[in-house]
Amino acid sequence: MKKIDLIFIVTSLVISFTSYLATNQMYIPIGIFAIYVIYYFLFIRKRIKKYLLRVEVVHACYHFVNSFIITLSVKESLEEAYQNGLRIAPKALIEETQQIENMNIIERIKFLRSYFNLAIYKMFINIIELHQEQGGNILTISDSLIRECTRVEKTLSESTSIGKRHLVEFIILWLLSFLIMIFLRFALTQFYFQMIKSMLMVGLICGFYIIFLASLHLFLVKFSDISLKEDIENE
Repeated sequence: MKKIDLIFIVTSLVISFTSYLATNQMYIPIGIFAIYVIYYFLFIRKRIKKYLLRVEVVHACYHFVNSFIITLSVKESLEEAYQNGLRIAPKALIEETQQIENMNIIERIKFLRSYFNLAIYKMFINIIELHQEQGGNILTISDSLIRECTRVEKTLSESTSIGKRHLVEFIILWLLSFLIMIFLRFALTQFYFQMIKSMLMVGLICGFYIIFLASLHLFLVKFSDISLKEDIENE
């Protein structure tokens, strides 16, 4: 998150500087910078962090479940399947598992239910319990689960890809808007200075920056919304 913090602070400084060029007043860019930074740390940062953690958890669940089932079908060992499922697990998941090393495999699998908090993981637990009680080919039993995991992973990847593309479009459109404003500032210097003597004009310029922040808010809310079925009993 430190990299994202730095990017947003620098971006806020640049945007604030454009407001100075647009209004030729010192207190407006200071106010805009303060509003943007406060808004970031009160809302955006938490939203982005939650989104990144959720994406990480979904990917981790997909890899854990698939690796576990494939290894179990070959080795027929819950311990080996469990360890292989954690082979490329994120740091947060490894830290969770370090707390439960004294439990047996089934207990460890059930414990991770609260970490993943996904309907597909609950389905995974039910399949493992069924396999332990009745036996059978784990690949056959878990066929629908594997297909659902693949669908969830694909949906998330596509959603992330579309979101990034829309983010680029959002940045380009607003960048053009800022460039047009700055261009008018220097292309029509004398006329522009006459206009900004009006409080109405200054108010309109400030409104432009507020509209940008509101647009950014709406975009981030939509971008960070991950619509996946959760484990209701764990909520």
